[in-house]
Amino acid sequence: MEVYYFTFTGTSKKIAEFIGKIFNIKPKEIKSYKLPYLLWLFLSFIPYLSLKAIFEPPTNDTVILCFPKWTFNCPPVTCFLKKIKCKKLVLIISYKGWGEKSYANLYKKLISKDVKKVTVILIKERVWKEIEKIIYKSD
Repeated sequence: MEVYYFTFTGTSKKIAEFIGKIFNIKPKEIKSYKLPYLLWLFLSFIPYLSLKAIFEPPTNDTVILCFPKWTFNCPPVTCFLKKIKCKKLVLIISYKGWGEKSYANLYKKLISKDVKKVTVILIKERVWKEIEKIIYKSD
């Protein structure tokens, strides 16, 4: 199993690190351009747009991917999903407000037919912040 994440604010990284801690796996970052927030916001309105993503290719058949819900698209994540090969894929999408189910469905359409099982987990950012308080209070 391998854990990947793409983050802009850090939430998806924290979720990936938590999962990595549970499974004793070091999460791998998906890197892209360092663009200003407003440009990323504009690009997120273009469904299926793919932008450069730099990452270590998966070598395992099971991949967990943590990423944020942007408006309609997260271009580096779209690029990642178009390039990887695996049998099982878990999408962990953190979101703040609206449209998370349709966003998840959009990403399910991008996934290769070679992937035999796709699981989607939606985590509301407000809920994650509460979970985080509990996790780090107990450390």
